[in-house]
Amino acid sequence: MRIVLALLPLSLLACSTLSGDPAAPYAPDPLGSGLRIAQVQDPSSKDYHVNVSVSVTSAVATWVDTFDETHDGKSIGSLYVQDALSTAPFSGMDCYKSTFEPPSLIVSPGDVIDLTGEYTDYAYSGFPAGQAYPELNEPAASFRFDQFGTIAPVVVDVNDLSSATQASFDKGSQWTSMLVQVQNVTLQSPGLTPDGKGRVTGNLTTDDNNGCQIDNELYDLQATDFPPGTVFASITGVVTYFYNYHISPRSPADFVVQTLGTSPEGGTAPVSDAGGSEASTLHDGAAPADAGSD
Repeated sequence: MRIVLALLPLSLLACSTLSGDPAAPYAPDPLGSGLRIAQVQDPSSKDYHVNVSVSVTSAVATWVDTFDETHDGKSIGSLYVQDALSTAPFSGMDCYKSTFEPPSLIVSPGDVIDLTGEYTDYAYSGFPAGQAYPELNEPAASFRFDQFGTIAPVVVDVNDLSSATQASFDKGSQWTSMLVQVQNVTLQSPGLTPDGKGRVTGNLTTDDNNGCQIDNELYDLQATDFPPGTVFASITGVVTYFYNYHISPRSPADFVVQTLGTSPEGGTAPVSDAGGSEASTLHDGAAPADAGSD
């Protein structure tokens, strides 16, 4: 009798695994159980905590910065990521000094990764009070899956990327490190301007001091690529911030020219193979020529 009783639980267990039984009430999330970038970065989120370690799952790599515009090794290496399946505000992040697990891991645009690191609002000493650049500081990145696909840029108003006031800065901050597109914009005079240290910038609004700029942060954009007055049907790039909001194109393909401006020598200038933009380097301690110092 004891033998029968001892076997009874096993027989019940076997019955519970029959194919006709209902499925367990569990549906694994292919995006992982970690936080989304928007949860970490949106100040209105309950998960927004500065200088705290966070775990983010399923972040899609939008670009890897391999262009050293200052030629000193300090303006290279940032990894830009965005929440998978989302173009919502606050869903982009700059990963500063990432490490990879395993160390041989090479991340390319479209790869989906998990990240663990400290979320910070980096406030360079010369930034206006209340303005900072959000990033994951030295995160550890591990591979989830590859070839997620192309991230579509979010179309934004170029005037929404202004640092003129705290309110305008806060409005623009929702697009930081995201892939965006501005449309029907004009390269203002004096055009693309080098700073003598390798950086190239150009104003897209008439607000020379606080308006949105394009730069050579992510590829070799030359000062001679587009003359002032050039009208672009669209410019696509990653939003960065260093005293101004910048749109950093990734390649010449991110520019769609509608009308070329006039070259300084007169006449219409030809379009060269425009190249990248890394106009702002946050951690090298070098401020733009027109910016304040410590």
